[in-house]
Amino acid sequence: MADFDIAVIGAGCTGSAIAWQLAKYSLNIAVIEKSSDVSMGATKANSGIIHSGYFIKEGSLKEKTNLRANPMFDQVCPALGIEFKRIGAMFCALDAGQATVLQGEYIRARRRGLDCELINAPQSIRNLEPLLKEEVMSALHFRNAGIIMPFEFTAALAEHAVLNGACFYLNTRITQIVKNHDEFILDAGAGKTIRAKVVINAAGAFAGKLAEQAGIKGIKIIPRRGEYILFDRGAMDLKKIIFPTPTPGSKGIVIAPTLHGNSFIGPNAQEAEDEESSQTTRNGLNEIMTGAARLINNIPMRQAITNFAGVRATPEGRDFIIGPSAVPGFFNAAGIESPGLSASLGIAALMEELLKEHSGLSFVLKDEYFPALPAKPKLSQFTEEELERMISENPQWANVVCRCETVTEAQIVQACRGLIPSDNTDMIKRRLRPGMGRCQGGFCLTKVMKILSRERNIPLGEITKSGEGSKIVVGRLKNLQDQVFHGSAL
Repeated sequence: MADFDIAVIGAGCTGSAIAWQLAKYSLNIAVIEKSSDVSMGATKANSGIIHSGYFIKEGSLKEKTNLRANPMFDQVCPALGIEFKRIGAMFCALDAGQATVLQGEYIRARRRGLDCELINAPQSIRNLEPLLKEEVMSALHFRNAGIIMPFEFTAALAEHAVLNGACFYLNTRITQIVKNHDEFILDAGAGKTIRAKVVINAAGAFAGKLAEQAGIKGIKIIPRRGEYILFDRGAMDLKKIIFPTPTPGSKGIVIAPTLHGNSFIGPNAQEAEDEESSQTTRNGLNEIMTGAARLINNIPMRQAITNFAGVRATPEGRDFIIGPSAVPGFFNAAGIESPGLSASLGIAALMEELLKEHSGLSFVLKDEYFPALPAKPKLSQFTEEELERMISENPQWANVVCRCETVTEAQIVQACRGLIPSDNTDMIKRRLRPGMGRCQGGFCLTKVMKILSRERNIPLGEITKSGEGSKIVVGRLKNLQDQVFHGSAL
């Protein structure tokens, strides 16, 4: 049984940001995550776009937290050692009706202080984004929208929180919540119990069900699946994030670059069968391709390298649910759909204020607080002389494991020994990108597995892709062939 001041349930971008925000205080903080890693829910399949606050209902928590968070990324990302670029976002109109919608949003955005421009000259539109079709007659350009890698961002927030004393419990599913006087008892099964004075519900698509365990009714979360198609590096030379004119229910199919030179189209929005319904569908992928083709020429489908989907936690009231509940000590950070990633730092700052007002905890700054994560060197950052010195000190820097993304053995070893040690191949993939290139792990997977086996003392046959139920090695090929020949494997 472990005792904490605060237990955050859910280690997506919201839960990890809250832990990061609170770790500067002398509080015992636990973050509890049912999956094998942080960012395994909606965060993992996020577009990675940092919105500037456009097309959001005025006065909503979505607006307040997004507007508060957007400028914070310029200071937070360097301290976390991750990349963030402000490249701008363009909303495009294809007819007079859509142009009228953009005109209205432009007036509203300028009134709210957003940095934007409305462009009606076709040539000026294509000067900003040459890939746009000539049919685009009007564009609303928000200059301070940006791009980030959502799982790298979330992992860095979590590691910084751990560096400053927070405890992360992965592979830990809460099965029961009991309020006992002035504390909560969280049953995680297998004899594991966590006690906390305050619980913060950041459980994503499961937030409604988690609230019910604590006796809180009325939080209805609708799981909505969003599908994406990812393209190889250089497949589309995009300058901007491209949106269609939004509808009341969706921002529409996006076309955007990533920080690593890839590009993607998506997501759509389909009500999902359950909270973990992350498969792609033929109809969904066709919907994405059709939507993207309305705005740009020549979608390079031959250079698509993968497709994927994630489930968003859409609240019934379409606004974030943040704050104390009817059960004293139980706080919600629920219904965090788009722009949840963009708003995550603002949600964390708001939660800190609400806890100070309503939790009864004492918020004393730590005497020793580490304001930044230690730097994680990358091969691309070294000069030739620096690389020679690094290799002479550690020959593992000379062993390039992933050729597509130029990831070395030294970096993978660091991930295995990190603040949140990697113990499956997807954890390493999300932190360093081996397996995210053109071959999708075809050349480097076995090498990563061998390093992981050696560094974490896990037998090769027990290495998993993403935790329980995902073993990569199922037997020797000869034995498998014999089973197939005799029919037993079928």
